[in-house]
Amino acid sequence: MPIVPDTGRLIAIGDVHGCIHALDAVLDQIQPQASDHFVFLGDLIDQGRDSAAVLDRVLSLRLTSQVTVVRGNHEEMLLVAPENEQALRYWEECGGVYTLNSYRFGAGLTDIPIPHWDLVRETLPYWESDHFIFTHASYRSDLPMDQQEGHQLRWALFEPDELRPHFSGKTVVVGHTEQRSSEILDLGFAICIDTACWRHGWLTALEVNSRTVWQASRWGMLREPQEPALRVQLRQLQSSV
Repeated sequence: MPIVPDTGRLIAIGDVHGCIHALDAVLDQIQPQASDHFVFLGDLIDQGRDSAAVLDRVLSLRLTSQVTVVRGNHEEMLLVAPENEQALRYWEECGGVYTLNSYRFGAGLTDIPIPHWDLVRETLPYWESDHFIFTHASYRSDLPMDQQEGHQLRWALFEPDELRPHFSGKTVVVGHTEQRSSEILDLGFAICIDTACWRHGWLTALEVNSRTVWQASRWGMLREPQEPALRVQLRQLQSSV
């Protein structure tokens, strides 16, 4: 997979999980430009109630900006679902039923339109630029990205105590492991931006070069920039009592 130079804004977007109002609110704040490159870190679908609208929005964003979509474990489950009844039921139990119902109540796999299937099939295991690596879940620090196992890239948890800098020296940006605190987990050499949007947290977009952050709730309410600092102060006050 070719390494692409960092030019313009390079914006990573965490796990959307069908939360169209959050995605629209974040994009409205970002005001996408033709020079922007958006990297969706996977799990566009499932859990939330508007996966069909999310896929439509990503397709429309492709018309105005550069877009890369990394494959998450939920995209992987959808792609396997047509193989047999067991795989279909497993995906449905992991939030896939909400994806089907976003097309129509009681919908089946055949109700998913071809452009949406194509978008999911075209997802990448990872994407790499001059200074950053983007993948869904985690990584092995000692292996080139094209030698990483699929389970590591899409299913493994982001474990701060076990992670080490990637040997390339590049910063790795991931989603997948929900930060129930609703705060970005930044280790310096690796960053997790899944801030649990569908679980009453936030959808996070991060411009990786400037570290500019945009966040919105699943209802489309923007997070005020000073809110994380206020939460830290509140925790400090609580611990001192």
